[in-house]
Parts: sequence; C-alpha cells; structure tokens
Amino acid sequence: MNRRAFAKDTIARYRDEIVQVMTDLIRIPSENKPPIGYEKAAQEYIAGFLTRAGLKVDLYQIDEVEGLLEHPDFWPGRDYANRPNLCSTLEGTGAGRSLLLTGHADTVALGESEWSKAPFAAEIHDGKMYGLGASDMKGQMGAMLVVFKALAEHKVPLHGSLTYECVVDEEEAGVNATLAGRLRDGPMDAAIVAEATGLSIYPAIRGALIVHFTFKSEGTWLETGSKTKQANAVEQIGIFLAHLDELRASRRNHPVPDIYRSYADPFPVTVTKVYAGGWGSEVPIAVPPVGRIQLIIETLPGEEEADVWKELEGWLDSVIERHEDAFPMRPEMEMGLRWMYPTQIDPAHPLVTTLSDCITQVRGAAPGVNGAPYQCDMWAFHRNFNMPAVVFGPAGGNSHAADEYIDLESTFAFAESLLLFIMEWCGVDDEYFD
Repeated sequence: MNRRAFAKDTIARYRDEIVQVMTDLIRIPSENKPPIGYEKAAQEYIAGFLTRAGLKVDLYQIDEVEGLLEHPDFWPGRDYANRPNLCSTLEGTGAGRSLLLTGHADTVALGESEWSKAPFAAEIHDGKMYGLGASDMKGQMGAMLVVFKALAEHKVPLHGSLTYECVVDEEEAGVNATLAGRLRDGPMDAAIVAEATGLSIYPAIRGALIVHFTFKSEGTWLETGSKTKQANAVEQIGIFLAHLDELRASRRNHPVPDIYRSYADPFPVTVTKVYAGGWGSEVPIAVPPVGRIQLIIETLPGEEEADVWKELEGWLDSVIERHEDAFPMRPEMEMGLRWMYPTQIDPAHPLVTTLSDCITQVRGAAPGVNGAPYQCDMWAFHRNFNMPAVVFGPAGGNSHAADEYIDLESTFAFAESLLLFIMEWCGVDDEYFD
C-alpha cells in the first residue's frame, strides 16, 4: 500500500461516519445573530467527538486571548459569552511542515426564506444533504473532523503538526475568532479554509465594502398645501437603484487580476437588503419616513478601502447633483460591517501545486485554480500572520439561502484529497505503508 491507496481505502471505510457527523452538526442550530451567536452546542459536540477518540481538545473564550481586543483588525461590538473557539492538534514526529485545517461553526440566521426541506433535518435527496449550514460549512467541518480522527486512530506518524480548528462568529464579517486562534497558538506553515469550492482551489478571495444607506422623507402624502417638493425616501431609493449601473460600470474599468479574468463580472455591486416602512395592516398607509439599503461592493486583490469608498462617494455625489430636488438632504452612509480585505497568494505556491496534484490523483483530472467568488476570513492569515492559505472544499449550493445543500460524493472526494494532501504536506515515512 502507498499513500494514495491508504487515502482511498480509509475514506471508503469512514464514509458512513462522515455522513453521520455531518448530519449531527446540521441538526444542531448554531445561528449567528450579531452581537450574539449560538455556536456553543455545536462546539461541544465536536469536543465530545474528539474526546471520545482519545484526543486532547481545547475550548477557549476568544475575548480572553491576549492581544485580541487591542489588535488593529479586531472588530468591536460582538458578545462572545458562551461562544468558545475549538482546536485540537496532532503533534508531528519530526521537522515536517505544519498544517491548519480551519473553518467555522456558525451559520447565517435562518431568516424568512421558505424552505422545501426542513432546515435542521439534514435530509438526503438525490445525493445531496440539505440543511442550514450544509455547505457553509458544517458539511466540510464534519468531513475534516473525521479525517483528523482517522489519522489519529491509524496512528499515522506525520512529521509536521496538524491542527483542526473550528471558530465562532465567521458570518457577518466576524474574523475576530480567526485572529484569536493565531494570536493564541501562533502561525503555522499553511492553512486550508474549507469553504465550498466544487473541489477547485481558491488562492485568492474577494474583499467587500458593505455600506448602509439611510434615506429620509419630509412629511406624508396626506399633507396638502405645500408649495415646495418634499423629500420622499421611496423616490430616493428608486433614483439610487436606477443609477446603480453607473457605479457598476465604473467598477468594471478597474484592472482585473489574472486569477479573476474568467468571471463575467469580476466586480459585483449587489443590493442585499431594501427596507421602507414595513408591510401589513398594522403599518399606516403613508410615505415611509425612512428607507434603507444595504449595498455590497466586492473588491479584488490590490484594491484599498479608501479608494473604493472615494469611488462610491463620487458616484453618489453625481446622482444627487442630477436630482437635487429629490435630495434636499444627502443620504446617510455608514459602514455596515468591517472592511473585508481582498487577498491572494501566488498560484504557483507549493501549497497550491501540492494540493492540486493530490486532487488530480483522486479525481483523475486537474482542479480549477481560481479566485473565490466570495469573501471569507482567509485574509487574516495572509495579512496578519504571513501564512499561506487557500480555500478548498466540496460542491454545494444555496449558501445563505433556502434549501442549502452539500453534495455527498463531492464531499467524499474532498475528504480523500485532503487526507492525501495532509500526508504529502506534513510528511510521513513510506515505511508506514509497508
């Protein structure tokens, strides 16, 4: 037997356990509802799983980590009571490279979307497991957990240390818990961030400027006799949306890094929330006094926050200048969440090439190497700890939406590729397989 055969045989024998752990995690609600979150039960499940396997596990409060609250990238305003981070380490036997397997326990809030599948049942239909957090990212965390346990059970003598980490508060641009993990335990030689990628490798991620706009009305439509036009929040929202393509066109004039050239729209500008006045018989029939929009401007490696903010303000100024009568007051603008940094490592980095080779051995075809079409906390590793990191995971869909799912066969391929990669990256003597 060799490493490739060992990885294939091991995952084949652990498939049922992978499915069971994924099921268990999805059935434990762990929604993130800033400033609070409900990850504790999921973290305790993982801790119990590791403890029963005879492994040491640490659960710790992130706001007690030295240096976190003073860190320049710490985002204030979150409550971390009963929201522990979790980590467990298999110590290496020699001078091999260390590796961090990392992801998050929290999910987005269930929200108001109508699901056709029960969101906490982990139902399987046509090879897909459905549930809130299935692809973002309880499926991956469950699969990685079983891979980690399998290495321990088989006493694979890895040269470099391997750490399994599950953090809290990643959704809603958290990142604080990821910072806490490295401030507490130090940087490692590489990290795999297990978001859904369809078995592609993402050495780059988009950033994001998330902005909240507030529009205000003057009076209501029931008032009469006014000789001057009154501000109307709904009219302002309409004008704002009608001119949004101008901002999108401006964004598309920026240089596009090679790793994002395959995207039809490398610079998405997306309205994610619109509010004005509420709905139903308990809301008066009147012009809403206030309207709000949440806008996400996605950014690419090389862009700076100040430049993106300046571009946004310039666009809004030009819209107001053309509609002065509708905007007697300038809409209020404020950061909705932290600035999410865009970032990338060299696609030729050994982390990427080694992982690509392992995926190719498992699947019989080379994976795509692209920029991620979303944001995640990988930037903290690159920016704050000079750690090479990539995003890698199975196929899934409907993240942050109804009927979220993860593909099971893709998850098994992810686990097999990951197991092979761990042995290649961390190192293990060939004699172990004799």
